[in-house]
This record gives sequence, C-alpha cells and structure tokens, in this order.
Amino acid sequence: MMASAILIWARVVPLLLQVAQTNPGDVPPDQLGQQIALEAVRHNPANGPAGLIVPISLFAMILAIVWLKRRQQQAQLQAKAEFHRQLLDKFASGRDFAEFLERKGSQRFLDELWSQSAQSKENTLRNGIVVVMLGLAFFGLSWMKKDFFIPGVLLLAVGAGFLLSFAISYRMSKSRNQELEPGSGSMPASQN
Repeated sequence: MMASAILIWARVVPLLLQVAQTNPGDVPPDQLGQQIALEAVRHNPANGPAGLIVPISLFAMILAIVWLKRRQQQAQLQAKAEFHRQLLDKFASGRDFAEFLERKGSQRFLDELWSQSAQSKENTLRNGIVVVMLGLAFFGLSWMKKDFFIPGVLLLAVGAGFLLSFAISYRMSKSRNQELEPGSGSMPASQN
C-alpha cells in the first residue's frame, strides 16, 4: 500500500512542479497560444509512423485497383482472341471461310467484332466527360480554397486529352468508313 502511494506520488510531483513553473498569468496570451501549438505539434500522432503509413497505403491501394483492372481487361482480351483463333482454325481453306462470310450468322459475328472498337471509343468519351467534370468541380472548389486550383488544371488537361482522343478516333473511323463505301467515288487505298 505504501509502495503504491510512493509510486503515485512520484508521478504526480513532476506534474505539479511543471504546473507551478508555468503560470498562465505571467505568460502573455500570444506566447501561451504558441506554446500550446508547439505542444500539439510535438505530440501529434500524425508525426509518427501512422502519418507515413496512411498515405503510402492509399497510394498502394490505388495502384492495386489499377493493376487489377488492367489484368481483368487483359484476361478478357486474351479470352476473346483465343475464341476467334479457334473459330478461324475450324476453316480448312479460304473457300470455307468465304462461304461462312456469306451466311446471315456471320454478319452478326463480324458486327460484334467491329462493335468492340466502338465500345472503346465510347469508353474514351465517357472517361473524358467524367474527368473534365471533376476538373470543373475542383475549379469551383478553388474559389473557396486556393489549394484546389492546380489539381483542377491537371484534371481538365487530362479530360481534354480524352475528349481530343475521342474526336480524332471518331474522325479517322468516319473517313475510313467513307473510303470503304463502294458508291463514294473514291477507290480504297489498296486499289490505287
């Protein structure tokens, strides 16, 4: 009992001495605020290892999500390529393939192949619109807090790049389709 009282007294006495040394009435209010701020910074848990783990883990999570999404896309493309390769291996000659192309079902097959490129253009357009809107939102927030201006500019630039990519690919596919149409008056480049 006496030992525990001595231990408690040994912990309390330094605190009492510290309080007795700093009399808030003697310290001007601005220095008292500075001392409180310095103590808060000194004992802030964000200055420890947790302050490093959180941003690193956030960055790692974003990288993992991007990597997994990319792997999923690669697996889908590989499965489609394998299916198309096996389908083309079924034909013994070019004549069998030509007969297949004349059938009604083959037109659906070819339309599905060509629609994949249209889906990638739609994805580019959608990504561009989303990133531009996010950039505009950051610009709106920059009026309240100036820290959002640079991310807003960067997001608008990336979104404009997506939209420019969509416009170029749309224009190229449109001109390619006009070249391949039989009644357009121009011959395909392979026959010139």
